[in-house]
Amino acid sequence: MIDLRSDTVTKPSAAMRAFMMEAEVGDDGYGEDPTVAELERRVADLVGLEAGLFVASGTMGNQVALRSLTQPGDPVIVAARAHLLQFEAGASAKNASIQLLSVDDTHGYLDPDQVSDLVRQYRRLHNPIRLIAIENTHMPSGGIPIDANAMGALMDAADGTPIYIDGARLWNAAAALEVEPSVLCRGAAAVSTCLSKGLAAPMGSVLTGSAELIGRARVERARLGGRLRQAGIMAAGGIFALVENRARLADDHRRARLLADLIRTQLPASVADVSEVFTNIVLVTVDDPSHRVEALAKAGVFCNVLPAGQLRLVTHADLDDAAIELAASRIAASL
Repeated sequence: MIDLRSDTVTKPSAAMRAFMMEAEVGDDGYGEDPTVAELERRVADLVGLEAGLFVASGTMGNQVALRSLTQPGDPVIVAARAHLLQFEAGASAKNASIQLLSVDDTHGYLDPDQVSDLVRQYRRLHNPIRLIAIENTHMPSGGIPIDANAMGALMDAADGTPIYIDGARLWNAAAALEVEPSVLCRGAAAVSTCLSKGLAAPMGSVLTGSAELIGRARVERARLGGRLRQAGIMAAGGIFALVENRARLADDHRRARLLADLIRTQLPASVADVSEVFTNIVLVTVDDPSHRVEALAKAGVFCNVLPAGQLRLVTHADLDDAAIELAASRIAASL
């Protein structure tokens, strides 16, 4: 079976497991786990913010951020296809009691003109936008990385409104753009980054921001049941991933392009229309995608379907070139 459903399906390597086994631990609920503290410092330094908070998942990172940066009833701008809006089971309404205002994201990022208009409009209504959430990379558009220029345009459009970056695949964005992650986070009030996607750790994300914000976030994490104990074992997987696996993200991107090229050479666009590849995500438009997913599983390839009706194929650390070539041949035969 070749699993292209997500980059979350990776298994920790033998070296990562050994590193985790040797982790020094303490009770993180009391702030006494040195390995968790080291992970939080490392991620905060990489994104250029003051402090970090280890959380169980990207969704928890997003929800803790929203609860820490907003009050119930606040309007928050998000992309129309954002993870916050489409893939978190309505958690933003349930957990933070906020209003999500969707903005066009056809090009993989929020339209600055629409953002600017909403910011001005809601100020006139005496209900100002409290937060603007940006997803980098933008998964539903095929993992488009949002560069510093686009971020600058959104900062200008925000006109002082705080920016939150859902950076579940921020590491992929930085690798694709060949910049340090901090370059893509300048001016942000908070950033959440995932360790279990491209970096292939077994779990976890880190929410970063000012020390004061992270202090509030620790309380909100506890309210969501995320107060951790001897979490250094899992945090060590994140440290190993940051040190050893960031450099190999370019391989995932190259293999995604290879997969897309192989599908294009074997199938006409009328059968499988392959979108441009930016990072490690390949989107393929086909007829009856839900049926195609079932057929592909029978052919030995796991993948997912996006709400827009596209097949999503994601390359990751557990796949080599041979697996990509075999997947492409199975996909072509099945479609």
